[in-house]
Amino acid sequence: MRKQISSVAAKLKPYFDGLLREDAETGGLYLHDDELGDRASCCTQGQVACFYVLDEMLHGGDGGRKASLLAADIRRRQLENGAFTQPYYVKKGESGTVDIAEIGAVANGLYHVARATGSEASRSSLILAADYLLTQVAAEHPGAVYKNPNARGHDVLNGDMYAAHTWGRAYELTGNGEYLRRAEAVFAHLADRFGRHSKGWWPYIERWDGSVGMGNSVSYQGTIIGFAHTALPHMPAELRRKWADVEREAVDTMLTAMEEGPNDRNEAPWWCRDWNNAWEIYLAFSRFPANAAATARVQRRLREVDERLGTEGAAVFRPNVAAPDPERTPVTTTFRKAATFAGIVSYMILDRMER
Repeated sequence: MRKQISSVAAKLKPYFDGLLREDAETGGLYLHDDELGDRASCCTQGQVACFYVLDEMLHGGDGGRKASLLAADIRRRQLENGAFTQPYYVKKGESGTVDIAEIGAVANGLYHVARATGSEASRSSLILAADYLLTQVAAEHPGAVYKNPNARGHDVLNGDMYAAHTWGRAYELTGNGEYLRRAEAVFAHLADRFGRHSKGWWPYIERWDGSVGMGNSVSYQGTIIGFAHTALPHMPAELRRKWADVEREAVDTMLTAMEEGPNDRNEAPWWCRDWNNAWEIYLAFSRFPANAAATARVQRRLREVDERLGTEGAAVFRPNVAAPDPERTPVTTTFRKAATFAGIVSYMILDRMER
């Protein structure tokens, strides 16, 4: 896997280099999302910063310096309360949407940049984001976290794990036991909810009365399993043992579903049915190197991307989603898709090197 990712990184780096811009006011660096026509979101910029850390490790160069400068820009743009906004499909001129995924997807990147470069901006950004998530713990259950301030009527289970993952990384930087206690509550909650409605599955959404708000999802199940990995070693032994049984069954369920293909039973969120490009799935599979079927899927997908990058460049990440409303920003962009991929393949390597 490392050899494949090294090849992919070498082909992808020039694309990101071409989007680097110098900030006229600070002299720092930021990334320009050309299809968005604006600065990249803090989340995607942090994912690319982590990619630069990986690239320097694999190929040498000044990736760490770029990562530090990008992290400093992220910290400057972070909201005062610690949240990040996402600028996609919002009315032009309005502020972006606050969502837990904007923190959870980049927390690992901020952690690795801080560790590799000593960036205080990256460290403080992660801690501030973790503190914001403490304010979003659901009143209805201590192991659940509101997905965003305007979505408090239900429990989005993959969002809970995004929070636990963030708290786990913040704990490693600070030793603050409150982060660990909150993460443990999430793991216990998710272990309890696994298989409650369908054997081998978490639903995407549960209502607070325990009923299903939206059904099973390979993509979001992959998010839970993939991002649990880094915080799991800090959990109590009994919870680790319980989680090991849960994650094995969850991954086997995902593999079976992928043989069948996406449908209403295994991918209720219709927007997640492009499994080839739901890289959280492959992050989850990469956590199980002893599972031959999971490993084969990761290797095959990385090989496909590597081959296409060689002929198509970053266009391989061009989204097929149109933005029908000219008064709104794009639903997503090529850069956003490429940054998500870059962050996740970085996590595949850098996380494994820690253990």
